[in-house]
Amino acid sequence: MKRLSLQWRLTLMAAALVAAACLLLNLFISSSAIMRINEIETYMIEVAPNGQDAFMFDVASLYPDLQAQIHKSTEAFSIQSILITLAVILLAGVFTYFLAGRALAPLREFSGHMEKIQAQNLSEPLEIPHTDDEIAQLTRSFNRMLTRLDSAFMVQRQFSANAAHELRTPLAVMRTKLDVLKKQENPSAEEYAETLQKVSEQTERLSHLVKMLLEMTELETAPRNDHVCLSALIEEVLCDLAQAADEKKVTLCQHPGDAEVTGSDLLLYRAVYNAVKYNRPNGSVTVGARMENGCAVLCVEDTGIGIAAENRMDIFEPFVRVDKSRSRAMGGAGLGLALVRDIAEMHGGSVQVVKSSDKGTVIEMKLPALS
Repeated sequence: MKRLSLQWRLTLMAAALVAAACLLLNLFISSSAIMRINEIETYMIEVAPNGQDAFMFDVASLYPDLQAQIHKSTEAFSIQSILITLAVILLAGVFTYFLAGRALAPLREFSGHMEKIQAQNLSEPLEIPHTDDEIAQLTRSFNRMLTRLDSAFMVQRQFSANAAHELRTPLAVMRTKLDVLKKQENPSAEEYAETLQKVSEQTERLSHLVKMLLEMTELETAPRNDHVCLSALIEEVLCDLAQAADEKKVTLCQHPGDAEVTGSDLLLYRAVYNAVKYNRPNGSVTVGARMENGCAVLCVEDTGIGIAAENRMDIFEPFVRVDKSRSRAMGGAGLGLALVRDIAEMHGGSVQVVKSSDKGTVIEMKLPALS
């Protein structure tokens, strides 16, 4: 049955139901009819002539060959019943086959359209039938899925293009430096040292970028069932960043307050780490957690360069930098805040820029609080 088409399966199931109904009906009618016919042999007739006593006699005595006729009629009736039953089952199967074919025609057409869909034409929705049946509902659901897939493919293509550009830039720098060094007949030790330093810097940048890309691909597989105390998590992040902050003369502070969530301790650590990592020299970063309207809110306030209003949504996209020169100088790949957004969304939360100016920025990440 699994190898048959849906049309044939519907036909066979309908034929089986009709056959069962006809056989039961035929059995009931035939047994009742044969039983009534057989009663004729023992049928008695009462005769009462005028003025005389009545007497009884059976029909079989009047017709000696009655039993043979009854047997013959019974056999003919049974054969006719079987033939009629078979004819009804056959006609029911034929009609069911063609009716199922007509009913499944939109599904075949839908399947044909699906075969023609490629990554290049995901934005072309299928035509919805002018009905309100399951096929129309399936087409609507399929079109909504195409829209989601098209959006995902666009994001993936943009992400791949940006990643290729980010990878190509340091490779181009290294190749240029090596080509220049190779063309010199007698390069000095200082030129060798300068080239090695530049290659080392670009290699470190590539390693950082690859690490960030791997972190983004591993988000889905990380378990998210830890009981996380945000105040303790913030304290751990600030302790780990203390040395780097001292080198850049950045002050790290923690606001009093706490909130608890269920999620991945490792991923939330990465989110907080990336959110507070950068700032201008002699600046400060203040991080705190609080409860607000049943949500856990993690707030990061810095004294950085600020974010223009038109860029406040874009900064959470991969490879987007507000200050490209400063980000490159500090080794940034433009993936830190994109990673923060993805981690927040994976935990059922969100992240947004609350306010920003040339005096600094306030970013809040809201997560479902531990119930």
